[in-house]
Amino acid sequence: MEYQGRICPRGASYYVWKAGDTAQAVAQASGTTVQALQVLNPDVNFATLPAGTEICLPSQSYTCISGAPYTVQPGDTFTSIAAALGITTYELLERNPGVAPDNLMVGQVICVPFASSDADPGDGQPAQPDTPDLPTPSQPSQPSRPTQPTPPVVVIPTQPACPAGYTRTAVTAGETYADLLVKHNVSYRAMRTANPRLTPGGLIAGQTYCAPPHGTRAVCTGTQAYTVLAGETLDTIAADLGVSRGRLLSLNPTLLPSDFAQGAVICIP
Repeated sequence: MEYQGRICPRGASYYVWKAGDTAQAVAQASGTTVQALQVLNPDVNFATLPAGTEICLPSQSYTCISGAPYTVQPGDTFTSIAAALGITTYELLERNPGVAPDNLMVGQVICVPFASSDADPGDGQPAQPDTPDLPTPSQPSQPSRPTQPTPPVVVIPTQPACPAGYTRTAVTAGETYADLLVKHNVSYRAMRTANPRLTPGGLIAGQTYCAPPHGTRAVCTGTQAYTVLAGETLDTIAADLGVSRGRLLSLNPTLLPSDFAQGAVICIP
């Protein structure tokens, strides 16, 4: 397996990892998310990254691959943010892999769903509850003039970027969630984690989603996805990477040793 020098996408910047750095601390200092760091650096294990290693820092467009960025405020908790958005803490966690829900810090950036249609999708703030219309004092009736109808405002949501190796695909008429899993031969967990806004029971024709690589069982968080080639096994891959078989198996907790066969998508350091 060959690895190329680090090339960051347009708009991203470079950062040299320092002793004592953590993914969460670097993300917070850069105004981005741990998720975005992992998407732009799929081959990096931030838990064991040595000082002096160069990584890519995401631009604003890469901060959240699905949803809008939100900066944690004083008093915020994972539960209170989810409640304000009208979603479960599980869905919020799906949008923020690598984030410790019990250790949020003021100023930390996380990903939340886009606001409702009467808000800017990119404002990065949780949707506020609607304020009911209050009655106003009655006024003397005045002759009314015919008015021109106001054309409806069409809000075009920002198209989130797919993670590296994933393909932007559209739902076809009549497809079910199970059809998508079978078509791409991926697990429910892999599809759901990559597409938290894709509702299993309510697919709409033309709706787009990020299709994981064929054979994906789980999303690789902080590691790199790799498709096993013909003739490769758990032993040969471990030898090529210079790691133990136990290390590979721990990075792929849903796989059997015999699953490391041609076409399987695995997570590697």
